[in-house]
Amino acid sequence: MRLKANCRVDFGDEGDLFLMFHGYGNDEHEMIRIIDAVDAEADYYSFRGTYARRYMGGNYWYPDGCDVESRRHECRVVGDAVVALTGSAAFAGRRKILIGFSQGGYLSYRMAVEHPGVFDAAILLSPSFRGEQDAEADCGTRFLLAYGDQDRTIPVEDQDTARRVISGTRGARLCTYPGMAHAICDREIDDIRDFLR
Repeated sequence: MRLKANCRVDFGDEGDLFLMFHGYGNDEHEMIRIIDAVDAEADYYSFRGTYARRYMGGNYWYPDGCDVESRRHECRVVGDAVVALTGSAAFAGRRKILIGFSQGGYLSYRMAVEHPGVFDAAILLSPSFRGEQDAEADCGTRFLLAYGDQDRTIPVEDQDTARRVISGTRGARLCTYPGMAHAICDREIDDIRDFLR
């Protein structure tokens, strides 16, 4: 597997390192716009989905409609590669923060669960938790989980599953934004900043 990413990293820095994953049908620039709104000086790797949408453009991390085990497998492959990258001495001592939107939010959750103790925080923006009804996320990672109350892209049952799973973790923060669909809003950016403090 080959991961493509845009990055802005000062290797002499000791600050946070953001590892970012976009939603279905988008690319790494989606997350760069979000992190620039949160902190224009942040160091990051913004990864492009491992599959290209052949005719429509954009990328994705796992095929839409695939079963739970296939989704988990695709997330595991990406997670293992990201852990290998960030395990180098160049990133020692940095706080590693996952941030993902939609498919990228689910990917971030799976990475935290499958690599306990590696990631300090995970910011899950509008993820699907289909098939995770029996899951637990007690992995040492602090989570922020956010949805718009008008999000119809992610079924309400999946949102409720995510809230139940994440609310059982240390330092979890759950946010809901009135009037927001499957998107990002200014108040959400403020809440991300506050969560990171």
